[in-house]
This record gives sequence, C-alpha cells and structure tokens, in this order.
Amino acid sequence: MEYLLFIAYLAFFCWLVVRIPFLKNAGLSRTVLLILFFLKVMAGLTIGWLSLHYYNAGNDYWDLNREAWKEYQSLCSHPWDFFTDIFRSPYAKGYSGLFDSTNSFWGDLKNNLVIKLVALFNVFSRGNYYTNSLFFNFLVFFGHVILYRLFSKIYPGKKYRVVIGCFLLPSLLYFSSGIHKDGLVFLLLAILLYSVYNSFQKERIGIRRLLLTVISLVFLFLFRNFLFFALIPALIAWVWSEKSTWPAWFSFLMAYFTCGLLLFAIGIVFPAVNPLEVIARRQADYLQLPISATPLHMDTLQPYISSFLYHAPQALNHVLMRPYITELPSVILLPMNIELLIYQLLFLVFIFFHEKRNKQAKANVLLFMLCFTFTVFLFIGYIIPNLGSLIRYRSIYLPFIIAPLLCGIDWKKIYANNKLII
Repeated sequence: MEYLLFIAYLAFFCWLVVRIPFLKNAGLSRTVLLILFFLKVMAGLTIGWLSLHYYNAGNDYWDLNREAWKEYQSLCSHPWDFFTDIFRSPYAKGYSGLFDSTNSFWGDLKNNLVIKLVALFNVFSRGNYYTNSLFFNFLVFFGHVILYRLFSKIYPGKKYRVVIGCFLLPSLLYFSSGIHKDGLVFLLLAILLYSVYNSFQKERIGIRRLLLTVISLVFLFLFRNFLFFALIPALIAWVWSEKSTWPAWFSFLMAYFTCGLLLFAIGIVFPAVNPLEVIARRQADYLQLPISATPLHMDTLQPYISSFLYHAPQALNHVLMRPYITELPSVILLPMNIELLIYQLLFLVFIFFHEKRNKQAKANVLLFMLCFTFTVFLFIGYIIPNLGSLIRYRSIYLPFIIAPLLCGIDWKKIYANNKLII
C-alpha cells in the first residue's frame, strides 16, 4: 500500500510540476523539467536509504521523521498544543541563549520547525519517510527553479550551464534532498536573492517582493542565525552598489569596512553579544560532540581578532580544499573528493579562459554572491570539526560560485585552442 501511495503522489507532483505557472514558465521544456524533478526525488530516496543503512537508525534524517510522527499524533489528539507548543520554552532560562547550540529554545527551534512541517506531511503520508521525502523535495525543487530563473537573467543564452550549476551539482542535489534544514535553507536563500534582484531590476520593491524578502530573512534567522549575520553586510553592500555611482567593487569594500567597524564596536560596547565570542563558543560546542568517523584537526579559537586572523588560513583550507583527493577516511566520501577536485580544476580553467568582456553578467549580484559565500565558508571552516558535516554545510552555497564559474568560462576559446593543438 505504501508503494502505491508513493507512486500516486509522485504522479500528482509530476502533474503539478508541468502545470504550476512559475515552474512551467521557467524556460525549460516539460521533459527537462520532469527529468530534473525526478532526479531530485531520486536523490531524496537515496539519502534516505543510505542514511538508514549506512548510519543505521540513529541519524538526523530518520530521527526528524520519527519526531514528526509523534507531532502528527499530537495534531490529531491535541491540535491546539500542536500549533502553540512551538512557542513555549521547556528550559528554566526561558528564551535566553539565542546563540547557544544546546539546552536552548532557539537551538531546538531549528529542528522543531522542520518537525512541524513534516508532521503536516504525515496527514497524507501516514509517516512513511520516503513519501515525506517526496513532499519535502517538491517544495525544495522550487529553490532550484528559482535559482535557475535568476541565473538565466544574469547569463542569458547559457541555459545548460545554468541547469548544471543550479540543479546538478552532486553534493547540493544530495544533501538538499534529505529531510533536514539544508533543503529549506537553500529554498529560502533562493527566494531572498530572486526577490531582491527583481526589486532592483524593476526599480521598486513592491509589496509581494518585500514580504518575501522579510519572510525569508526571518526564517533564515530561525534556521541558521549565523546566515542572517552573513547576509546583512552583503545585502547592505548590494544595495549600496546599486544606488551608488562608485564601481561595484569599491561599494562592497566600503560597505564591508563599515560593517567591520560596527562589528568591532558592538563587541566592545556590548560584551554579552560579542560576535567573536559567539563564534568561538559555537566552535567549542562542536568540539564537545563525540568524535566522528571523519574528524578534522582544529585549533581552538579565542574571541580576539588576532586569533581569527591567525586561524583564517586553516579555516579556508578546510572549506575550500578538503577533502583532498587522496584523503579518504570513509569510502562514502569518494564522490565528494572527486566533485571538489572538479570544482578546483574549473577555477583554474576560469583563471586562464574566462570571458574578457561579459556584459551579460551583473557585477553587483555576483559580488553579493561571492562576498556572502566567502563569509559563510569562513564561518563553516572555523567551527565544523569533521569532513562529513563540513561537506553537507558547504553544499547548499555551491551554486553561488559554481554557476558563475561555468557561465564565465570561454568554452569556445578552449575549443578553438584544442583544434589548433590537434
């Protein structure tokens, strides 16, 4: 019965994919759209099956699904509690500890939001993980299409490169398809970028775009508050560059310099909310977790600028270079090793064969993506002490750098050079 139910819902969602105007008007044929959606569904089934059989029953994906079944039972028996208990803190310290990882209302809220969402899926799925995965990935698929539509505007005429960068990056496809925060964060980031970009193109914000921007920022803060703080300077710089007559790079430089001064001042005036202390404490929380099968050696951060500058090379090495192609603490990481090597080679190709004058690309939005992604990568490199988690955290930001790389390479020049060599 569960198989029949899954097939019925799959057919229904395939019908929706080619009927919903936002999806069918994305500039992709029905066949391509359905193939991409089917790949998304298959990735969701794969990560569900592997996480159950490779990590056994004790993993985040299946744990969230089991908790969602309990919440569904609460929805059936005590609907008022279902919708209100998410606002109640079970801790003696109440709603304090905004940046704490454990024993915190805010720390629990990240998973509780996912659990509540999946509990609503259970009304139709009866708790089956794979059917819930289908519902979940139908939502997240919108994030891929939104990014595709955004990059299609930035790089018109480069359809298939944009498809690869927005849909087919292996780790993005894989990790954003599990029932977890990653897919929802990816969706929210896509909505945010698309709304802000369109606001600039139309030279007015608009009520709908403003609401989408605010809602996505709020939920990004609730899911991963560090993203919110990485977004703020990047958004300020983006707005500044759009409104200023200065070159885009100079506007971003000045905006980040100003935000850096404010960050330093906040740490002095309000020691309790010192951002450097928050990051150092977050790293300490991760280091207290049981040692994983893929550990990374990390030096301990201190809440001083000198410490962060000293450890920046290690953090960047972790997030940009690891795992090395020769580094294989677990066989399951081999595809990720190869994937990262390909991205590194792409970057080298871009250096030597980038398009000299790409009038199609919008410097402001691309600088936003670069600065935001670099900030997030630096944060991930500072705090994540194992390869498996680092790869998962990194995966959902890859489109913001890989899609521009793919679209910025002069492939015709490479082809012409190869013909000359032959």
